[in-house]
Amino acid sequence: MKHIVSSFLYLLILFCLSKFVFEPTYLYYELWWLDIPMHILGGVGVVSLANAIFVYKGTKVSYWKLLVSFLVIAFIWEMYEYINDIVSYRDWSGWVDTLKDTIDGIVGMSITYLFIRK
Repeated sequence: MKHIVSSFLYLLILFCLSKFVFEPTYLYYELWWLDIPMHILGGVGVVSLANAIFVYKGTKVSYWKLLVSFLVIAFIWEMYEYINDIVSYRDWSGWVDTLKDTIDGIVGMSITYLFIRK
């Protein structure tokens, strides 16, 4: 249970850092590359949380289960970014950015899987 809580807190800290530090200070626009490590770190957090939940439930963990879990959360996150752009009257970055963000997250997810697969 402590792994679920710590993974959730990690994701919450990432979200708050993005929403309350990077966005208001326009760091995502000033530092174009900042989006890359944030999505990689998000992939790390999502897979850590998914893995902790699977282990807690006694479910066998596989790369494919973690990938599907990540893709579901990544879809929800990208929809959040899209809606946030509409509400904020910003131009949507497009499908290429969405695909790049997802690939960045898969990189973080895959690196994390290498550490947890023991």
